[in-house]
Amino acid sequence: MRTFGNLLAFSPELWLLGGAIVTFLQARFMPRSSTTTVALAALVLAFLALATQFKQTITILDGAFLLDGFAIFIQVALLGAAALCLLASRTDVLPGESPAAAEPAFFLLATLGAMLAASAAEMVSLFLALELLAINLYVLAGLARRGAGGIGAGIGYLVVGAASSAVLLYGLAVIFGLGGDTRLTAAGQALAALRGNQPALLLALCLVLAGLALRMGLLPVRWWTRGFETGVPPRVIMYIVSVGVLAAFAVFGRIAVTTFAGSHIPYAAVIAVLAAVAMTAGNLLAVTQSSVRRLVVYSSIAQAGYALVAFTDLKRLGIGALLVFLTALALTSICAFATIIAYARWVHSDAIRDLAAMSRHTPGLAVALGLAVLSLAGLPPVAGFFGKLLVLQAAVDGGFAWLAVVGAFNIALAALGYVRIIRVAVVDPPVFEVAHVRLGVGIRAAVALSAAGIVFMGLFMGPLYTAASYGMSAILH
Repeated sequence: MRTFGNLLAFSPELWLLGGAIVTFLQARFMPRSSTTTVALAALVLAFLALATQFKQTITILDGAFLLDGFAIFIQVALLGAAALCLLASRTDVLPGESPAAAEPAFFLLATLGAMLAASAAEMVSLFLALELLAINLYVLAGLARRGAGGIGAGIGYLVVGAASSAVLLYGLAVIFGLGGDTRLTAAGQALAALRGNQPALLLALCLVLAGLALRMGLLPVRWWTRGFETGVPPRVIMYIVSVGVLAAFAVFGRIAVTTFAGSHIPYAAVIAVLAAVAMTAGNLLAVTQSSVRRLVVYSSIAQAGYALVAFTDLKRLGIGALLVFLTALALTSICAFATIIAYARWVHSDAIRDLAAMSRHTPGLAVALGLAVLSLAGLPPVAGFFGKLLVLQAAVDGGFAWLAVVGAFNIALAALGYVRIIRVAVVDPPVFEVAHVRLGVGIRAAVALSAAGIVFMGLFMGPLYTAASYGMSAILH
């Protein structure tokens, strides 16, 4: 069905919008009340509304949005990741800070944009949804700034983000010019029948990749993190590397499958080279860091490279592997940052050397951080290992065995560099006395749920892979 009556399928997004409006009003008239609780309630209601649409394919606004299995899988992951970020955010407040009461509302609006982007099946709606996400991320980066470099980091993020949006829009314009239709499926069919103008189509692929590179966490545009990750609180970075990255890869996944997979350009080779560079450069940058936060931020470059590996096998198992890997990556990033936020309340530092004797002071946080590090490195038996295993299998099936070898090398490199965090936390003697701090229920729930998710995915991959296969079959047919 392609009617305006299907607008009721937007009920999850309407709950998020309503929650944001209520949160803004609450922040204006009752600033001392808990706006985070209202935002969490809106996320729960959005999930319940989405649950009524499982196993349905709904076309909305004459093809502008498509609620299929792929979109539903991504939207469930987005809502879960946003809820965990909000739970952890309440603890990420330093002495003397007073975070804006309206901040949770911007988290809701950003999640609204991410969910619309996941279901967008037309170029204009896709771009507008991504901009709704991006604008609220810019606001969060500036609103929650910390320290002297916060303003510069927020402005830098805005400038680079605006440039990436312009490049993405140019790439979409080239696709429209070649395909003659703004709907991704129709444009893809036109491009599949196109024999000439292959350089222009290759240019479009490069422009779309460059435009989404900032949002997906790829090199070289992630060099801004050197100022960004120190000037913006971890709660905002945690949201960007989980919800923001999920939405960006969902968008590129739909564009790649519907537009480039049927074309006659060597799209897989271009993506494979970019993936190999991102994996290697990201891990080399990460292993040289002395801060846990910086290590996780630069590791996100390598993780984005692994996610790109799945795109070398778009016509078979690549999308299923991508969905599993993105879920594992979101849980891992949230677990790592939530643990950093929690332990920073004890030691007021995120330096790796200050993790010494963490297992004695806070054994629960030490276990959670160890699980996150193992998952980032891609070691068994946690979620990150199986996610990387699936994307590397997709590379082999797609005829890029050399890329799988590069990926395996990077797993070994990450293991050698990242596991030193576990050694410091478990083996090294304490550097100083750690004062006991009682952590809130929210941060403890975020750490526990994300850590449990990492373990559950590693031990019981079947249900998640079944859901991912359903999402893959929906977008491939």
